[in-house]
Amino acid sequence: MQYVEHPEHKFDGEVGVLEREHVHVDSVIYIGKEANNIDEQELDVKRSQVFIDKQDIMRNILELSQSQVEEWGVNRGTFKRIKDRILANNDINLNTDAVEKLVECISS
Repeated sequence: MQYVEHPEHKFDGEVGVLEREHVHVDSVIYIGKEANNIDEQELDVKRSQVFIDKQDIMRNILELSQSQVEEWGVNRGTFKRIKDRILANNDINLNTDAVEKLVECISS
């Protein structure tokens, strides 16, 4: 019987067809880490992701000639160390100045 007789807080009235009760807002509080001071934050415009084919870059570097690389301004010893690292570890650090220059010259 308690289920039938319990008060209904979201409706206005007690008997018959009831109407929804109106909501009165006192204030608005943003919750959550991202919502704090939301009106003061800049819009976060996301850039498109760029996927790098590391294997293709390593293959292209191994195919380069020493004279071509020297024309681009990469030292002979540096180029040899890059090639040796590719052959030994099958890996390359794309964040070095010389590798960045090689990648830029290859792609242009």
